[in-house]
Amino acid sequence: MQNYIEAIELLEEYIEEYKKLLENQQLNKFNAPLILQYRSDIQDIIDFFYNNQENVPFSLYQDFQKLIEHIGEFDQKLVDIMPEIKRLININHYKNKYPQDHWWWYS
Repeated sequence: MQNYIEAIELLEEYIEEYKKLLENQQLNKFNAPLILQYRSDIQDIIDFFYNNQENVPFSLYQDFQKLIEHIGEFDQKLVDIMPEIKRLININHYKNKYPQDHWWWYS
């Protein structure tokens, strides 16, 4: 159960950092790849919970669902700033490290 608790704590931290970066008006070549990296880290934890749903204690799964309920809103902001991110960084340099279901690297 400890690994689920740690995953929830990491997810909460990553979502908060993702949100801060998305809200930052000073997009640059240093924080642009961080936005995409945090989104990938978030997706990895989401996949972990979905793949282990039957084993996760119910209360922790509820915490997980509550944490991810606004991901769609944050992702819309990401879609809005993707042209600027692509202008700042060579996204092709990064995307071969990630699966294609991490769409933010491929859009």
